[in-house]
Amino acid sequence: MKMGLLAVALLMLTACSKSSDADKPDGAELYALNCAGCHDPGPGHPATMLLEEMERPVAPLIGRKDLDKDYVHSVVRNGLIEMPPFRPTELTDADVDLVFTYIKTAKGPSKAP
Repeated sequence: MKMGLLAVALLMLTACSKSSDADKPDGAELYALNCAGCHDPGPGHPATMLLEEMERPVAPLIGRKDLDKDYVHSVVRNGLIEMPPFRPTELTDADVDLVFTYIKTAKGPSKAP
């Protein structure tokens, strides 16, 4: 009887300790938490402003079709110019894949007339 209760208690603890997929952020949430502060369009976003100052008309990340998955992974892991690298403990490879998919599939900002 005691062994049965112990087994049930262990199963319950195991079930409670596993996080569900609902708790994991998706690409949009990961982008908002880790990328948007620098890469969204407009004032106050250093990466976009730096490109404008360099007179390089590169669009904000959202909606870009010219980015390669391996390039994005490399920049995230190694950093680039002012961008610091992200460790795998901060963003896993799976997280970077989700952000990459979000960047490629999300609708970019509309251009003002």
